[in-house]
Amino acid sequence: MRRTVTVVATALCALAPVGPGRAGAAPPPDPAGPAATPSALAVATSTAVERSAVGRYVVVMRRDPLARTSGQARTLRSEQDAALRTAGLPASSREQTYTTALNGFTVSTDLAGAERLARDPKVALVLPDGLRRPTRATGAAPTGAPSDLSTTALNDALGLTARGGAHDSGLTGRGVVVGVIDTGVWPEHPSLAPRTDLPPAPTLDESGRSACAFGTTEGDPDDAPFACNTKLVGAREFLDTYKERTGLRPGEFDSARDDDGHGTHTATTAAGNAGVRASVLGNDLGTISGIAPDAQVIAYKAVGSDGGYASDLVAAIDQAVADGVDVLNISLGGPPDTVSPEALALLFASDAGVHVAASVGNGGPAPGTIGGPADLPWVTGVGATTYAAAFGATLDLDNGPRLRGASVTGGTEPARVVDGAAAGSPVCVPGQLDPEVVEGAIVVCEEGALSATGKSFAVQQAGGAGLVVTNGPGSTPTTQTTFVPSVVLDRAAGLRLRGWMAKHPVGSARLVAEGVTASPDSDPTMAVFSGRGASPTAGDVVKPDVTAPGVQVLAGDSPAPSNPSYGPEGELFQAMSGASMSTPVVAGLHAILVQAHPEWSPAAARSALVTTADPRVTDVDGTRADPFDTGGGIVAPGRPGDDGSAFRPGLVYDASFPDHLGFLCDEGPAPFPPALCDDLAAAGFATVAQDLNRPSIGVEEVPGRTTVRRTVTNVSGERLRANASVDAPDGFRVTVTPSAVDLAPGASARVTVDVLATGKEPTGTWSFGALTWRGGGYAVRSPIALRGIDLRAPAVVTGEGPSGSAVLDVEVGAAGRYEAVPHGLVGAVTTGGTVGQDPDQTFPSDDDGAGVTRVPVDLTGVAHARWTLDDDDPDTDLDLYLLDGSGEVVASSAEAGTAERLDVAHPAPGTYTLVVHGWQAAPDTAFDVLAWLVPTASGGSLQVTSGSPATVAVGDRLEVGVAWSAAPPGPALGLVEHLVDGRRLADTLVAVTG
Repeated sequence: MRRTVTVVATALCALAPVGPGRAGAAPPPDPAGPAATPSALAVATSTAVERSAVGRYVVVMRRDPLARTSGQARTLRSEQDAALRTAGLPASSREQTYTTALNGFTVSTDLAGAERLARDPKVALVLPDGLRRPTRATGAAPTGAPSDLSTTALNDALGLTARGGAHDSGLTGRGVVVGVIDTGVWPEHPSLAPRTDLPPAPTLDESGRSACAFGTTEGDPDDAPFACNTKLVGAREFLDTYKERTGLRPGEFDSARDDDGHGTHTATTAAGNAGVRASVLGNDLGTISGIAPDAQVIAYKAVGSDGGYASDLVAAIDQAVADGVDVLNISLGGPPDTVSPEALALLFASDAGVHVAASVGNGGPAPGTIGGPADLPWVTGVGATTYAAAFGATLDLDNGPRLRGASVTGGTEPARVVDGAAAGSPVCVPGQLDPEVVEGAIVVCEEGALSATGKSFAVQQAGGAGLVVTNGPGSTPTTQTTFVPSVVLDRAAGLRLRGWMAKHPVGSARLVAEGVTASPDSDPTMAVFSGRGASPTAGDVVKPDVTAPGVQVLAGDSPAPSNPSYGPEGELFQAMSGASMSTPVVAGLHAILVQAHPEWSPAAARSALVTTADPRVTDVDGTRADPFDTGGGIVAPGRPGDDGSAFRPGLVYDASFPDHLGFLCDEGPAPFPPALCDDLAAAGFATVAQDLNRPSIGVEEVPGRTTVRRTVTNVSGERLRANASVDAPDGFRVTVTPSAVDLAPGASARVTVDVLATGKEPTGTWSFGALTWRGGGYAVRSPIALRGIDLRAPAVVTGEGPSGSAVLDVEVGAAGRYEAVPHGLVGAVTTGGTVGQDPDQTFPSDDDGAGVTRVPVDLTGVAHARWTLDDDDPDTDLDLYLLDGSGEVVASSAEAGTAERLDVAHPAPGTYTLVVHGWQAAPDTAFDVLAWLVPTASGGSLQVTSGSPATVAVGDRLEVGVAWSAAPPGPALGLVEHLVDGRRLADTLVAVTG
């Protein structure tokens, strides 16, 4: 079903470097290679390597993986072998090999070995390995859900089971394979029971590792053998690095079997069978269904009790693409990074047609808390909201009120009520409750420290009969499977309980289970934990893409948890909350869209979900949520036969592999050869992030005015005429050109979105709006996020020779009198010395001794300070630190190897200390530090020759001329300050080489 994008040849030719750090002409195609053109990953030219905390690296080769070629794996492996030999590393140091979604391997080595690999011209990148974790929420979340739904089932809430809805129309994921990268799966789960009405299971390759990896833990009767079938068509284990670096804990299965519950929950949410009866602790909670109940599932266990390593995740992604999955669910969180091992693997997976849904993480409600890989523009990043289902219970107080809260457990007989604080632990930490106080009682515990499951384990240990959790401000109840009957109360109910307890120190109460209830709120509400934008890696990319139900989602569980914090044994179902829970909802919707539109790319399907989502979502404070909370809004797939549904969106914003390479030209931290980005631009692909053809519009910096470019494609199947209407963000005027499109079926139109700041709103803050194309019964809505800035100027310009000139392009977002003020040029001053090895490689610490050399520097009268330190010895690694007068570190440069540069703009006047630190150094290692101290006094050999001063208005653009003469020999540095009405708004460094 998948569509592979063909890359325009001119965009990817002539990319192979002639040496580290340089781009040159492409060599002739390698006749032994799998591709006729150079690799798309010849884009990376940096040989710098970030130090790995675990002594393990992912090596990415330049040649394309098999997902983009018709080559052979043995050719890729032979080049990988050669890279190891060239770096002087034994073949045994390679631990995992990737060939399908990524051409690369993992290697255990020290930093010096990693740097030798990075210098190989056939190696694109060497990236450090690291841990990622499932994004379950352990705390509480806000209430609120639609009230106009007839049932509380998740599929009913999304309209999938309504008359004319997706399921009613036969769109149930049939013929689609959903891959789930998680903690494994419980294969005997009824939601994954084999069925005779599904297509035959695909034949999966078992030459590398078992495609149905159960019953592999010797001597563990809980890990029974299992034969995969028409529903669970495969299950693989990828814990190679985890087992080596972290090790399996007692109770963890060394197989694809789930000992956590998280993986079973996400798999059954996305694609569990329909009509499965669910209960928790004997409490009947009705029937449940996966979003795509007829899709088939392959589970990839790449996460253990303590998380999962990037190297294992890449192995799982690599195998998933080879297995032919159509959709991948990744409910995991890691650091956001546009060029990480899994980011690149997912880029090639997307190019192969795999639809990827990823969790934004549970770092909310603070801004800028989007986690990876959801920050990537080629995956669908999913936030979490409430929905119509609520699982409730009441706490009936003797001589007191009836308090309603959240619970999936049964009730209790009347019992005395005791405060956890009086029993030894206000938050009820296991082992800290006094059994003499707790025995037979209902224990009241404060929110915090650990989950309700963990608190209930503490209560059970101490002999308690039940648990009440009282939430703090800003959060309200969610449900978890607990060891004793429990209820979670919101803050208001908790305060009423505390008041009653103060009046009844020996009072009693009982828990009464209510089962499934409904919320009275009119709109879904953002979960307090859901990660929020702006994206920390690319502010021009609006994230999340969408939100989906992620609070009290009822789905599968593992009955054999390896840790008490996961819940009691024997339970097959649980109601969980987290961005992990909302992500498989969207993965399931992607599966249905694949069935409905196998010709759509992942980007087109993502566009359909974003532009048809419902923006009517409430934030935790009761205000309307914005695009950094919801993206396009909460998913609202609609009915397949209706114009304007996700199945018939009318227009889509599509994007291909070279589009995403163009994005990386702007936002990828690894440097790109100019030839790549120039060729992409010449072929018509955007090379700035704000112009990536996404279904949302984001501009992190609007210096008065800017233009955003988009392309819309008609997928309605008929001629479509649509007009643009704009709800402009506060403080901006937005104009779309052309304002109307008239497109034949399948045709596209390029449009520009011109943005002009009005000057009526403060700069530096985000404003939100929307662009909607209306016509033919369609309303294609794109969220807009804009942030104004006062001025934009180039951060640095370069020149050559003792005399010369340059032009600075300046964009103005603040009206007034503009002035450019020059400083310098100054030459470098060299300070030499020696340094030794710091024993613990940590600065500052008590044993620094000969491992540091201190150089006093006076920064009085300095506008900009720069220090550099270089050493080509691969066995030496020196770092730079700058300390203020009190000894505090105010700046540092601690790159791998010794290629350090430290820049400090406008330091406070005073005496500082520059520290040269021997992270790895022989005794008495010699060094030379070069220092450029650009003075605050204006004048010198650098002059402003044109464009300043000037009276400017918002949106003006200036060409400011600068010139120099008699520049100091060698590298010289100067500075141009940009002022409006005397306010310094930006700096431009002028670097001149003699």
